[in-house]
Amino acid sequence: MSEPIAPAQEILGAHRVFDVARIDALEATLNPLNGAKLLNVGSAGHDFHAFGNHYFLPLSELWFSWSNTQVTMRYPEDGMLRLRLWHGGKGATCRGRETHLVTADKAVLSTAASDVDFAAGFGQICWRVHRERMERKLAILTDRSLSALNIDATLDLTAPQSAMAMQILGCMTRWIDNAGTNQQPVFLAELEQAFITSLASVGAVGGTSLLAASAPKAAPFQVRRVEAHIEANWDKPITIEDLVEVSGASARSLFRSFKESRGCTPMEFARRLRLQQARQMLEHPQPATTVSEVAFSCGFGDLGRFAKDFHRAFGLRPSELLARHRVLAVVA
Repeated sequence: MSEPIAPAQEILGAHRVFDVARIDALEATLNPLNGAKLLNVGSAGHDFHAFGNHYFLPLSELWFSWSNTQVTMRYPEDGMLRLRLWHGGKGATCRGRETHLVTADKAVLSTAASDVDFAAGFGQICWRVHRERMERKLAILTDRSLSALNIDATLDLTAPQSAMAMQILGCMTRWIDNAGTNQQPVFLAELEQAFITSLASVGAVGGTSLLAASAPKAAPFQVRRVEAHIEANWDKPITIEDLVEVSGASARSLFRSFKESRGCTPMEFARRLRLQQARQMLEHPQPATTVSEVAFSCGFGDLGRFAKDFHRAFGLRPSELLARHRVLAVVA
């Protein structure tokens, strides 16, 4: 019998969608969820155990799956783009006659039908997005009309661009695991957007050469429109699609001109506004005001990052500012 998965290894643990102890229940459970069919199961006797966790992001979704015995599942071509990542044990993705190991250094990105082999104790993270959504996102990012997205690639996760995408994905999964009831749609939506943009820049989805191509400058009035939009909507997710619609400029032109004229990207500008709003709330606290409450209400899902950014911007920690103004309120 394989050892059960250690709690520290599991992700999305609060979002269990199936947990089966019978082989005959596995396909019956999985097929309605993602179209998977059971091809093969190793010898497990009465000790069989498999489970899956699932979380819907604003545009995409995350899965974590694990089995204590060898299982091979077939996933159909269903209009989804899938990124499969290792999370312990040994596993592989088979497409036609090709077999690609999923390891700590190699991931598989594909829109094709494939068979996934779970060796005993293999844990898999799978990020899924509708192909049409990825096509629209790439069209916005590159300012080009794209044909149907057909991807079949192995990603080298040690490459700098891939490593950046994985860092963002890791941040998302840690936040989901630790958020509890503190759901922050602003933080998560923008983190997901950063992940998709970073993945596009890897080149596996055809974005590198187009993203690197030169872009004309946006007009000053277009930059001002974006600035005004962010100022009016700092407490909502700031998406690239919205900025393109508001400005009438392409994403690459807009980001280039905004950075040149404002010294930061639109997303960095939004972060600065949120930090300023957080400072105002800490300077005028209510009796029940806490740093975490302020951070979450201003769109910051990572308290450690919030404290560092706040200190960098204002020269003191948010807890220090809150304590100072509580004392002033008592004195007054």
